[in-house]
Amino acid sequence: LLIDPQLLQKTKSGLKHDPDRTLAILVLLALHDIMKMNALLPVVAKDMKEYCGYKTGEPINDHDIALSYVLERYPGALPSYAGLPKAQRDSIKFTHCKMDYNMGWLVQAE
Repeated sequence: LLIDPQLLQKTKSGLKHDPDRTLAILVLLALHDIMKMNALLPVVAKDMKEYCGYKTGEPINDHDIALSYVLERYPGALPSYAGLPKAQRDSIKFTHCKMDYNMGWLVQAE
């Protein structure tokens, strides 16, 4: 559970903790449901025809798609995410945007 996501890494002397990876997981935990607050829902920008089925000017009502949109288009809007090293931001984007990751899977150890 902790080795596969590289929170802990096996070394010759035992297990080594990766604080950057741990911070990335904590940031993902903090962000994963923020778009459930309607006031934060993004609207598809005028320079895009559509985003995941949402057309220009429409609010993105699905909280997971909304977060993916912000992570991809406006990462600076989320300082805890923007402040991570690039490798960790890329890991979060991949986990959330490409895999449709469900944070409950980690919490429930599924």
